[in-house]
Amino acid sequence: MERPDAELVGLTRGGDREAFGALVARYQGHVYGLAYSMVDNWAEAQDIAQETFIRAFTNLDQLRDPERFPAWLRRITFSVTINWIRAFRPGLVERLGDLDIDALDIPDFQPGPPEVVERRELADAVLRAVASLPPKYRVPLTMFHLDGLSYQKVADFLDVPLGTAKSLIHRAREKLKLSLAPYAEELTPMVQEVFNEHKLPAAFAQKVLDNVPTLGWGRQRECTFLGALEAALTPTAHPFSYTDMMGWSGMAFRTRWFAGNDSGARWCPSCAVAEMPEAMLATEKATGWPTRIDFMKEDDPATVARITERIVASIDAGMPVLAYEPQLNVDVVYGYEDRGKVLLLRDYFTPDSPLALPPPKLGFLIMFLGEHSEGLSRREALTEALRIAVLNWKRERYSEGPGAYWYGDAALKRWIEDIGEADQFSQEERNQLCLVGWWNYDTMTDARQAAVTFLRDNARLLSAEAQRHIARAADLYQQETELLGAAHADREVFANSPDNWPAETRQRERDILTQARDIEERAVAELEKALAAV
Repeated sequence: MERPDAELVGLTRGGDREAFGALVARYQGHVYGLAYSMVDNWAEAQDIAQETFIRAFTNLDQLRDPERFPAWLRRITFSVTINWIRAFRPGLVERLGDLDIDALDIPDFQPGPPEVVERRELADAVLRAVASLPPKYRVPLTMFHLDGLSYQKVADFLDVPLGTAKSLIHRAREKLKLSLAPYAEELTPMVQEVFNEHKLPAAFAQKVLDNVPTLGWGRQRECTFLGALEAALTPTAHPFSYTDMMGWSGMAFRTRWFAGNDSGARWCPSCAVAEMPEAMLATEKATGWPTRIDFMKEDDPATVARITERIVASIDAGMPVLAYEPQLNVDVVYGYEDRGKVLLLRDYFTPDSPLALPPPKLGFLIMFLGEHSEGLSRREALTEALRIAVLNWKRERYSEGPGAYWYGDAALKRWIEDIGEADQFSQEERNQLCLVGWWNYDTMTDARQAAVTFLRDNARLLSAEAQRHIARAADLYQQETELLGAAHADREVFANSPDNWPAETRQRERDILTQARDIEERAVAELEKALAAV
């Protein structure tokens, strides 16, 4: 028995991705057909359909009534398609006009001269004839034939009475017969055959799920700030990839090591995942997305009420919100219930199970996305990224006093020294050093892999000479990625039981980090040469 939409929505909200896959499979034909009927291009319609489902997934918490999922999905489809048309084919906007099915003016259909053609040409003529239909007829006809949807399913998705859907499809066929009069007898099967050629691939639903960014450790988005920011930007009109933002911010090229604090903490995992204002500013300049920070005071009801109001307003405007918890975990707030008394969010610690929290429990630092503006050109952003990469390697410390960090070459030197002195530390300190090192291998592997992809994808923006140096740097970072990845895998056995971190393993790690330091130094030298050739 087929599960109701509302049940699948509830399961998806609970972290069941297969449930969302079932929703995609159920409605992919509706969305694809609607998109094609508006843009008249199969490949573009498939891209729009994929974007529609990604937006639906990331905004599912905003669906107030799960029973109304089809109508809600239809609105998203219209919105995504219209935004796409405005961006890439603005001339279509006037032709489409107001796409309210019940409010459309229906111009007289003027049949063209019959075309005496072979079967392939007849297929093309059918597509042209369908494209010439007014939207009021083209939309339901396309949906009916493209995925074999029933009259009832077309009516449900377009939110029109069943009789209206039948009438529109019937009248659409009659108009096609006028246009292709000599082929009236074979027209209906020919229309179905033409649409059959362009059905969505069987793996479309899984492709949609694969492209929805998921928060969580070990998912190749180990920088919590940028991983969460990528997820937050997905439903907006200006999304950006994690890899690009890692490069532009300089996080892809960063190595740092905690320098201790007043509480006696000698090492801290935040050396691997935390951010600094410079990286956040560079991200803002490259993407055009400003971030504005506010602070939640749990014991201050007035502050909680004010920030909650801002969060609700932001979500209502289609803008998710980022929140930092004291453990330096980052949440992405996508929705709310009961006028903001409960906030719906996803985070790195429970990636497959969305959370529902009252605002005071959200976190101490709330990050709002401002109004988007034009960012730097990709070439300018790349040049700035190379400058930050060189700076990150050459500077020794970032800030002084509690919470200071060693950076770049100095960070690797200090890390190597600390491992060499591990026998001088207490067991508790040695365990902490082991765990922090394991965490650093993971995040550095993630960062350098992002650096490799970022450099190779963007090198073409610079001169031929600069491209050669960037290619060499990317090859070096690839070597480092493999080196650090192997070290992280080797450490898995000790991460859960650091008491067993033997001396021979520590020496092997020192050797690996020494190699990594040499690779980094050569890679940065290539980046400096690329900058000089820009």
